[in-house]
Amino acid sequence: MSVSSELLLIYLHLAAASHRRRRLHARDRFLLLAAAAAADIQLDPVVTRCRRLVLEHNPRHLVRRWPTIQQALLDDEFLCLLRQLRRRYPREKAEQLLQSLDVDLDSERRTYYSDYEYAAALLGTTTAALDSEADDS
Repeated sequence: MSVSSELLLIYLHLAAASHRRRRLHARDRFLLLAAAAAADIQLDPVVTRCRRLVLEHNPRHLVRRWPTIQQALLDDEFLCLLRQLRRRYPREKAEQLLQSLDVDLDSERRTYYSDYEYAAALLGTTTAALDSEADDS
């Protein structure tokens, strides 16, 4: 598993946990971090889904200014937000938060065919649904 894949899955786990706890602003922060990690490994359907979930909760979120996260990643204003989020939740802190949830990432990862399938499950969907959603956008 690549570093970006691992980081994606960590942030998606934290987003799912925040969602279960009804901490939607925290969930949105983790979804943006997950979207950036997914963009690094070109999992565009995951990127699209993360953006859509943030906008469903907060239609006025900064990310609405760009039609895609990939375009937002080229803009200094979005990159500033992303740097703030990365400082607030660096990899080490994210890993500690994940440990506090008693999640064994390697063990769970082995139950899925791919990182993409695992990411889809953490987003509460399937790879087919993610592909369809990405095609529609």
